[in-house]
Amino acid sequence: MNVEIWADIACPWCYIGKRRFEAALAEFEHRGQVNVTWRSYQLDPDAPRTSKKTLNEVLAEKHGMSITRAVALP
Repeated sequence: MNVEIWADIACPWCYIGKRRFEAALAEFEHRGQVNVTWRSYQLDPDAPRTSKKTLNEVLAEKHGMSITRAVALP
């Protein structure tokens, strides 16, 4: 089985997904038959390199939600 995964290496959610995928694959009985190809891209190429805002503040502003909602995201 071939699996291609596209992710932004700077994205914390992509990192969480990567770790969860790796953990699931480690427990998969046929993991030796899985070929994984990692591909990279930028989720938001216009994002500033640095920010004085917290991640939750950035998410709330970007997606038009309250900080409380951003904090509650899984």
